[in-house]
Amino acid sequence: MPHMNLSRRTTIAATDVLEEAWYQSDVTAFLMELGPAVYTQVRSEPVSKKNRLSDLKRFVNLNPGMQIDGESIESLLVERAARSIPPEPEHSWSKARQLTPLMATFLRVLELDGFTVSDGVLRRVLPSDIGLPETESDLMRLLAVHGLGVAKGHLIQAIDAHARGNWAGANGQIRTFLDALLDGLAERVDPDAAALPTGQSRRAKLAASGFLSRPLNEWSDDGKGFVNGLVKRLHPEGPHPGLSDEDDSTFRLHTVLLTSTLLLRRYDKGPV
Repeated sequence: MPHMNLSRRTTIAATDVLEEAWYQSDVTAFLMELGPAVYTQVRSEPVSKKNRLSDLKRFVNLNPGMQIDGESIESLLVERAARSIPPEPEHSWSKARQLTPLMATFLRVLELDGFTVSDGVLRRVLPSDIGLPETESDLMRLLAVHGLGVAKGHLIQAIDAHARGNWAGANGQIRTFLDALLDGLAERVDPDAAALPTGQSRRAKLAASGFLSRPLNEWSDDGKGFVNGLVKRLHPEGPHPGLSDEDDSTFRLHTVLLTSTLLLRRYDKGPV
């Protein structure tokens, strides 16, 4: 398996799946495969399976990126969890596969890292160079550095709602996050923007200052720029969008993560 950049929430979700799917003997066999550096740090039977895997979670958290036979311990955990996911039905008319709540959560957070599971095998759903986990981490860092706490709070809620499969809730928080981010950036780029109503007028201020690029079609006064279109795409039904599905909500989240990181990195570098 090629190098995978996995978020902490995904390795935790993977361990939860293993706890649900495995017997004690499976846990012991896996720990033996990981080697004595790991095996000796996890309590042995008769300690419960739950507590043993909690020990493993703690160990992975304290030793991120640890290599075992050329593969990270996080990757090994996630690959084993993927094997526990039932395959998709062979025919469209077949009964849908049955996923437990923990399996469904694992698949959702895994997708945020750019992967999906097909017949028990991990597959990329996005080019590896996009680096979604690093993008999300850098975005959170920049939000904190520049005091954009309200926007950060909405982003955290959006990611949490998406992980729980609450598509409508995630969509609402994604849009609110982008609104708060653009409003906050407008105030920082031009303090006079604080006197303007939130939303469209502040975005226009970002364009007037040159922060949103007209030559790159990021903004257009006729509403045909990229940011104009992104805002419309996030709320096609106005301020109270209807229910969404997983693919649509994931598209919204990924697009906003990448766009917001680009804008915040631009602001962080300061005027050119």
